[in-house]
Amino acid sequence: MLDLGWKTVETLIVLLVAAVALAVFTWSALGFEELESVKGGKGYVSDEVWYVGSARTILVKVFGLEPRMPGDSYGYTVVYSGQVDYGVLESLAARYGLRLRVDYSDLKAFYVSGSREGLTGFLSEARRYVEVGDVIPGWMMPDHSGINNYLNQEHPPLGKYIIAFTMYVLGDRPFYWRIPLIVLGASTTILLYLSLRRLTGSTIAALAASLLFTADPLVRTLFSIALLDGFVAFTSTLAFYLAVERRHGLAVAASLVGGLFKFTGLFTLIPLLVLYLRQGLRRRPSPYMLVYTLTAFTLLSGLLFLTVLAAVSLPLINYMGLGNWVKYSLLGSITWHTSIKCNGPCPGSSAPWDWFLGVNAFTVYVDPTVAAIGFYPFWSTVLVASIVLAPLVFRDKRYGLQWVFLTGVLAGYVAVWLAGGRSQYSFYSVQLAPFVYGGLVYTAAYALRRENLAYLAGFYRRVSALAVWLLTR
Repeated sequence: MLDLGWKTVETLIVLLVAAVALAVFTWSALGFEELESVKGGKGYVSDEVWYVGSARTILVKVFGLEPRMPGDSYGYTVVYSGQVDYGVLESLAARYGLRLRVDYSDLKAFYVSGSREGLTGFLSEARRYVEVGDVIPGWMMPDHSGINNYLNQEHPPLGKYIIAFTMYVLGDRPFYWRIPLIVLGASTTILLYLSLRRLTGSTIAALAASLLFTADPLVRTLFSIALLDGFVAFTSTLAFYLAVERRHGLAVAASLVGGLFKFTGLFTLIPLLVLYLRQGLRRRPSPYMLVYTLTAFTLLSGLLFLTVLAAVSLPLINYMGLGNWVKYSLLGSITWHTSIKCNGPCPGSSAPWDWFLGVNAFTVYVDPTVAAIGFYPFWSTVLVASIVLAPLVFRDKRYGLQWVFLTGVLAGYVAVWLAGGRSQYSFYSVQLAPFVYGGLVYTAAYALRRENLAYLAGFYRRVSALAVWLLTR
């Protein structure tokens, strides 16, 4: 029998994990594209309308580039004002051998596609009949008023840059938008495997966590559509893996990069702050060290993040002006995140704890209904275990590391909710999914050992005795 060696076997297992994740997320992404194609839809799923639409606008208006269109067909979304005789436009499109879509309702626009030569002639002649206000090349824009000028300023730009880059290099069609998330989903699965392998020393435990993560319906959905939360889940898992490897400085850097996709990416700084506080207080257990570490970490990470955010945002600052960037992308973003974002008919919002209970799920797709919710029996189990087993963080440092990441990131969402940001959606919780499944497997395989249960029993006996003493004084 061929002796491959353990390192080779481990490499093959990692490749297998990556291949399974890639297959699952790719299949799901293609499935969404097929569903929209059969229905004659515009191709967008859920909040892709905002992120992909703004990515295309950034590519065209901020960078002055045009997206690549697969094959010989090209297209323009033509935004107009005034009235339009669609009969004239249809005759004109037929003369140039083009396809015309006029099923816009919120956005005063139509979409025309075909050969570049035909489009050039069509637009030149159509301007005699239509008061053209804007022309966006590429795949058809979503049907939302003002989407042709929308830059999604409430979120940092890095995710939109990546989607725009994909449009420019690979092509502007739904499956291509989703390739970065598919790849990062597989990468997240690998990072989870490596983290659990390092923590437990068990290939079986690491493999179980990564496969459960991949199979989770929330994870499968969010890594097959172009939403920003998949980027954040990747950087959060990267920060966790680096913390497991005790490379805390790089873990902080990963958290800051996560904040460049969506500010919730910064929530992983909360558990990292706890780790830095623990290190500082072990060296010098004093109130001074507590205040010093807390202040230094907060100021340094805050200043560093603002610096890299400004650097990444330079194209937008050049496009809209520094004052507008500060007003809308910084100050306006804070207001947006800490307020109720929708009045009237709105998508289903939820509180952070709802994500663990399987209630108030956000509907990602209709017919068939796809809800952004994890396999909540597992999620509920982890939530209850994180409360009941909390004392173990003082005895089992490996459990404590996972516990502090799960509860630390969750605390960030709870803080925003308490600050007034009640319009939170269940798909945000994909950031927590790696910690849920890592915690689930570790708890089942290691945390519930006899010595740990004895420690917990002793702890709760002391707490009960203290409670009785206080109540009977």
